[in-house]
Amino acid sequence: MKSRFPVVRYFSVALIFLFSGSAFSQASQVLQVEGLDQPVEILKDKWGISHIYAETEHDLFFAQGYSAARDRLFQFEIWRAQATGTTAEILGSRAIDRDHGTRLFKFRGNMGQELSHYHPRGVDIVGAFVHGVNAYIDEIMQNPDDLPLPFKVLDIEPRHWTEEVVISRHQGLLGNIGLELRTGRAVCLLGPDQVKELSYFHPHEPKLELDADLDCDSLLSNDILYLYNAYRGTLRFEPQDVVAAYRNDQASFEQLAAVLDQEQRELNKRSIDDIGSNNWVVSGEMTQDGWPMMINDPHRAQAVPSLRYWAHLVGPGWNVIGGGEPEIPGISIGHNEYGAWGLTVFNTDGEDLYAYETNPDNPDQYRYMGRWEDMQIIEEVINVKGSSPVTVELRYTRHGPVTFHDDEKNLAYAVRPAWMEPGGAPYLASLRMNQATNWEEFREASNYSNIPGENMIWADRDGNIGWQAVGIAPIRRNFSGMVPVPGDGRYEWDGYLPIKAKPHEYNP
Repeated sequence: MKSRFPVVRYFSVALIFLFSGSAFSQASQVLQVEGLDQPVEILKDKWGISHIYAETEHDLFFAQGYSAARDRLFQFEIWRAQATGTTAEILGSRAIDRDHGTRLFKFRGNMGQELSHYHPRGVDIVGAFVHGVNAYIDEIMQNPDDLPLPFKVLDIEPRHWTEEVVISRHQGLLGNIGLELRTGRAVCLLGPDQVKELSYFHPHEPKLELDADLDCDSLLSNDILYLYNAYRGTLRFEPQDVVAAYRNDQASFEQLAAVLDQEQRELNKRSIDDIGSNNWVVSGEMTQDGWPMMINDPHRAQAVPSLRYWAHLVGPGWNVIGGGEPEIPGISIGHNEYGAWGLTVFNTDGEDLYAYETNPDNPDQYRYMGRWEDMQIIEEVINVKGSSPVTVELRYTRHGPVTFHDDEKNLAYAVRPAWMEPGGAPYLASLRMNQATNWEEFREASNYSNIPGENMIWADRDGNIGWQAVGIAPIRRNFSGMVPVPGDGRYEWDGYLPIKAKPHEYNP
């Protein structure tokens, strides 16, 4: 039976430099937190890393959620707003399309199946993490004056989390749908052979011929992926988002905005081919001390606060340290007492763009296998800061979210995203990796890592090294997935490639 107010202890250990030498200063804080089974200790080291010691699995992840929210509360609130499609409540009308897109691409499947994909006890683990986040929100809202400065600058308050917030796909490295549309447009203008000459495809040249039923005029003249791109775009604050009491230097805002715009232009000049990351692992047979060597370098955009968050989790069956997104439980990149793992991008095409003929008498019907089929329609209300609420209709074909209607040509376009299947939350399957004791267990855990496509590497105390490519990959029998295709039933996926069947090596 849970006690009502077990104890969470925070120990802050800092290295203090003195002219005459150095000394350690230690302070402790005892907090009464409702919802724990047993007392939990959280030790803060000099780098600010939380070392969490718990007696139960529930308490371990409750404390991880509590600790991460305590350190990154504003980051948590922005994640929540992005995940739930409620950024317009903070940013006003310019965020309506973002929220529309977010709700369109929201996971709406079975939550039990979804959470159990990431770990056999995923329902309990994610639930405990969410309860820990909410426990800290409840605690700080007893004294709202203690909220971090960004909340006051924007005049907002943190809201409670749910499991749906944790499993949001909005931050993921998801697929190639933009490239697919650009390639299709290039083929419309130049033909498939010329596009192949101008592009680099490896290791094989894909089939780029467009189906005769595709309408190039429609592909070329419409912003077909507008809602998708709005959903996936970078959230950016503007001077008008800041309350008047904190907006006392308009010139500084304008100067900063100009610098940011220039930096963005410089980044945009770079080719997509210049963007990447790397990792490598070396057998102990080639190192001086006989131990394997691992280097992991995932290139992600610098941000304040950081994308990553370090933690050390110690509890029954758990002893793992490393970094990951603060908003999800577990460790994405790190090590336990048996082995270490890292990740870097392994590009995997998990998205396709489908074009449909729609019924001239009913645009909410599309032709599939020679018959008219109804789109699923969901109506939602978006609340908007400073304006009236906006009602949006979300439309879905059997393949996925409808992103554009071409009413003049009786056409519609939808994205089929593999990441909307159960198990598509980025990095959350790392929970299984955290408890791996050898290469085979690590490979089995990797088999659940659908998103993103990654090169997972492994090194263990016994000197073994390994590599496993991960990421959900649709099987396409009669098309390449590199250009749009009709959604009339002739271009279907034939399931998914088992992740363990993707490229891998062990002690090469």
